[in-house]
Amino acid sequence: MLEDIIALDKSIFLAINNGLSSPLFDVIMIIFSWFGSGYVLAGLIGLGLYIFDRENFRLNFTIGIIAVLAGGIFVHVLKELVARPRPLEDMAALILANRVHINIVLEPLRHSSFPSGDTQTAFGAAMFLAYTCRKYIMLLFIVAFVTGISRIYVGVHYPSDVVVGGLIGALASFAVCYFGYRYLSKKKG
Repeated sequence: MLEDIIALDKSIFLAINNGLSSPLFDVIMIIFSWFGSGYVLAGLIGLGLYIFDRENFRLNFTIGIIAVLAGGIFVHVLKELVARPRPLEDMAALILANRVHINIVLEPLRHSSFPSGDTQTAFGAAMFLAYTCRKYIMLLFIVAFVTGISRIYVGVHYPSDVVVGGLIGALASFAVCYFGYRYLSKKKG
């Protein structure tokens, strides 16, 4: 059963990584990969919150950072425990034997692959922003989803890394927002 899941994971990885490969997609996916960077997202979230809700900026920004960091801590603990190799390292023998090709768009990463930290960050930020600005919920999750796909496309994650990273990001962020805003509203009242 586990072997079948791993084989499916590799097949989907190769279909996305090779099947969509083009110079135009390289540029698009690099841009979307940046949405998984904590620094980029902190800046974008901060700017957005400052523009749209200056009155509650400090509170919202603090909860947003905690929401994303909570998932990030969990992801990094899992990375150390699972220690799954990145696709490039995992399929090195197949690459050397010319049995597979991996399209590497960004600098190759060597550290543990499972789960995807960038996808966790994107989904954590999307969930936080959806919690605070419901008007853009669909757009936020589309950007997070494409960010996850971009991590497969650029050759650094398997699909299961991305799915689990996205779930951790969304769930951790939702929990922090739900309990954080509830606690603070009781404290105010």
